[in-house]
Amino acid sequence: MTSGSAGRGLVPGAARPADPGVAAAERRRREALAAVDALDEEVERLAGALDDFARRWEAALGASFAALSDAERLVRRIQVLEDELSRVSAALRAGPGGRAAGRRAPGTARAARGRAGRADGGAAGRRRDPGLGGWVAQGDGGTWPSADGESPEEGGSGDATADGGAEDAGSLKRLHRRLARLVHPDLAADDEERARLAAWMARVNDAWARRDRAALELIAERIGGGEEAGEVSDADRLAHLEARAAALEGIAASLAAERDRLAATETHRLMAEAGRRAAEGGDLVEETRRDVEAEAAEARADSRQRLERLWRSAEEAGRLWRRAMTGLVRRGGGGLRRFDPLAESPVVRQGAARLARQRAGPAARDLARRLEAAAERTPWEAAAVVLAYLAEAAGRPPEAIAAPGGWAERWALLREAWEDAPDLETLLARPPRHLGLELGLRARDGEVGAGLQLASADLGPGVELAMAREPVARVARAVLAALGPRLRCGRCRRTRLALHVVRTRGLDEVHGLACPACGAVLRSWWRYGEAEGLEALAPIALRLGLVSEQLVRIGGATVAFQLPARAREKLTAGALRALFAELYLRPAAIALPAGALQVWAGGKELRPSARLPATGVRLAVAPGAAPGTRDLVEALRARVARRFRPHGAG
Repeated sequence: MTSGSAGRGLVPGAARPADPGVAAAERRRREALAAVDALDEEVERLAGALDDFARRWEAALGASFAALSDAERLVRRIQVLEDELSRVSAALRAGPGGRAAGRRAPGTARAARGRAGRADGGAAGRRRDPGLGGWVAQGDGGTWPSADGESPEEGGSGDATADGGAEDAGSLKRLHRRLARLVHPDLAADDEERARLAAWMARVNDAWARRDRAALELIAERIGGGEEAGEVSDADRLAHLEARAAALEGIAASLAAERDRLAATETHRLMAEAGRRAAEGGDLVEETRRDVEAEAAEARADSRQRLERLWRSAEEAGRLWRRAMTGLVRRGGGGLRRFDPLAESPVVRQGAARLARQRAGPAARDLARRLEAAAERTPWEAAAVVLAYLAEAAGRPPEAIAAPGGWAERWALLREAWEDAPDLETLLARPPRHLGLELGLRARDGEVGAGLQLASADLGPGVELAMAREPVARVARAVLAALGPRLRCGRCRRTRLALHVVRTRGLDEVHGLACPACGAVLRSWWRYGEAEGLEALAPIALRLGLVSEQLVRIGGATVAFQLPARAREKLTAGALRALFAELYLRPAAIALPAGALQVWAGGKELRPSARLPATGVRLAVAPGAAPGTRDLVEALRARVARRFRPHGAG
């Protein structure tokens, strides 16, 4: 192709004969894309309907279900105490060596209609997230939607919404124009550069003349990779189309699975039942509210009766206990210490000497004490236990330790702080068994894991207890800080182990990876689905003080922003406004007048340079600005509720 051909601009040329294999691959890609678009719309429509139903259900029934839950919790607690008193009283009547079975106080059966909606975090209880599916790539440059489910880095144009028709022609034209702007010879700085750009321009115009989408996309990839201009062969075109078709088919399968998951939720069942009752002239919400309130009234009445009976039972048990102990003393009973059902009861607390126990058992508490001692004497042992615990607590281990090589790398990094720490192979061969550590297998949620682990799952609470003490917390901070990915900080210009932060939660939930030194955000994303890996360890990082959280009130809502501890200390009112704009206003396309967003604390508006206090910070929209504070919060909530990974024109 000569430079003269490049000057044809947007004038179509003669179409080249299509290779049958390429044509078939193009049809496959087109069909897969159409399936993705259809499923995308179906999932978005279903998720929106479920979310809307969940909000309406919660608004109408949340208070009623909360009242019922409180009443039934009291009934259950009283029944536990009644049952235990019944068992103890029977043992006291039988005396030493007796065989008396405790009697169980009768319970009250209840219907659970409508309450199942809370099982999936859904309509009847806490606010649910329907788990919107889709695909998105997000990083320092923002979000890149694409109809093919690819980011620009993967070679997708990001313009097409469907193949064929006016939209497809328009997206193809936009792709050609973008490429033409990139390689136009007039952009050349010298003759050599002009010749190179002219060659690229010829290839671009030739592909456009044939309306060859695959060739244009391959040229875009080559330009991005710094390659020289060259012919796009049918083999290149075929491989490209097949790869994109396979990716789209995978996306379609994921969307279909998400649609099926949403249709199987309890919230969907409730929504369908509500529709059926409405068609019959009924109102499921109102009927459920009446039923729940009636159940709550019954439960409250039952609890009052049970409280009275519990008091009487306690008095009776006290009489029996005194009588039994007096009898043993009169008999000179050496059996006094061996027979004391009240002292042996796990429910009956012995005065003020024994405080309320946590869920940790004796073995876990013993481990907590040993870990605290090890953190002072042999901190590498405590680090090994914490590392094993965090790997299992994360559900799916963080990427850094998802494979043995990662374990070796991060353990080598950690052991640099302790001269006597062994290498990983020695640690695996001789784990500190006195701290409950072993090399073994574990099964969880249909998966089997291997590696260092706690010998028993019930030792986990012991690690949690130990991390509340500073010697172990200091070790745990070092371990958790070593689990982030290696990323280069553009501000520090150094590669560091990034620190996971929940950038914001409250109105929305955005996760990120930050530089632990300067606090710069290195990566940012929305989370959908169950938290795993570093995300699942976020509460532990907050408790340990590895990250700090700034709570802010706005329009009746509480929003939290997490930053590395050092960055939080330097947070100013101006930086908080910028953070709120970045995470909430810009994604929602809400523009406030300059200076309209105010930061308040201690009853006065803070200057942009003022450091934020730890508590009592409030954001507000200045009077007269639109939208007002409460309208702004409602707009943000609505945007988050209907948010779905968009696709279409770039």
